[in-house]
Amino acid sequence: MLASERPNPSLVPIARNRATPLIMQESSLFERLGGEPVLRAIIERFVDRLFDDLMIGYLFRAADRERVKAKEFEFAAQHLGAPVAYTGRVIKEAHRAHRITGGQFMRRLQILKETLAAFRVPPEVSDAWVAHTLSLQAEITDNALDQCDPGHSNRSGSA
Repeated sequence: MLASERPNPSLVPIARNRATPLIMQESSLFERLGGEPVLRAIIERFVDRLFDDLMIGYLFRAADRERVKAKEFEFAAQHLGAPVAYTGRVIKEAHRAHRITGGQFMRRLQILKETLAAFRVPPEVSDAWVAHTLSLQAEITDNALDQCDPGHSNRSGSA
């Protein structure tokens, strides 16, 4: 069989009976990832790494690890195209009180990238997930670039 004759693996049948022809629909990123079991395994490792990270783990000290895993699963599944509803708070509202810096946001992103690579997530899924995360940066942190304010000093006694 020639490569051009092979079925597209990103297409999955969605309906078939005697009266209607087979209808093909492009599979979701969620399906290309491997569905619920793979996403749950990724989220499990990702959240554990966040909580245990030396640089940002302290941000999660008051959080319930299992609840964070559940909400991360819902959020990721939904943006990857699964028929899963996200039941958490609006992202901006959920993160407002934490005063997350741009560097902390980028550390979380790095942990996500490393986790996706460890699971050998297909590039189109990984790229979409990372792009989606970056699209939320302004909602999660006010200082996305962590630029210094020349009028502010962290040293005591300095103006």
